[in-house]
Amino acid sequence: MTTRNYLAILGLILAAPCALADDHAPAAAPAPAVGDSWTYQYTDVWKGAKGNLNRMEVTGVDAAGVHVDIKRAASGALLTKQLFSAEMNPIDRGAMHFAPSFARYAFPLEPGKEWTTDATGDNPKSGKHWRYRIKGKVLNWEKITVAAGEFDALKVEVQALYHGEEPNSPGGSGQLTETLWFAPAVNNFVKLDYRDTDWNGRIFNRDSWELTAFVRK
Repeated sequence: MTTRNYLAILGLILAAPCALADDHAPAAAPAPAVGDSWTYQYTDVWKGAKGNLNRMEVTGVDAAGVHVDIKRAASGALLTKQLFSAEMNPIDRGAMHFAPSFARYAFPLEPGKEWTTDATGDNPKSGKHWRYRIKGKVLNWEKITVAAGEFDALKVEVQALYHGEEPNSPGGSGQLTETLWFAPAVNNFVKLDYRDTDWNGRIFNRDSWELTAFVRK
């Protein structure tokens, strides 16, 4: 047996336990219930500074989707009401409305799965309108540790090219990227990294959210 063949076989033997360790069933769509909550620490990565600690609380689940209150974790003060699809894809994010939902997920999730969708985003208060071309891909299962604990999570990358249109003036365009880790154990992501670039590829927003606590009913 040549040295090259021996090393190749040895590599397969050593790799086998890792492959078995990553042998997960596809992640099914979450089933949020009233009373579920997720608390996230926001960080402005661009400035290297931690921001607010906010809690998402499920207040209703109906044909329209999953209704969520966003509150200050410390005081319980209501900041905004949001709406997600049954799969926890954003529909209403405060002043921003997506139609259809912003396809952050396409369940069931498993490594290698990809999806492409189109959506519009409107901000009625500012009179701004965007068109999105969204591409998502599941990368792999990872074991990730955040403030809330250690979780088996699927790493997902979502890229969205957008073009903005405003009445009587051209809008902005660019690309946003979300890298997130979805953990079936919590019915949501445990970490999300966000990056936004203009049409020249210059980064002007970098943010992250990390799970610090959660409640499942």
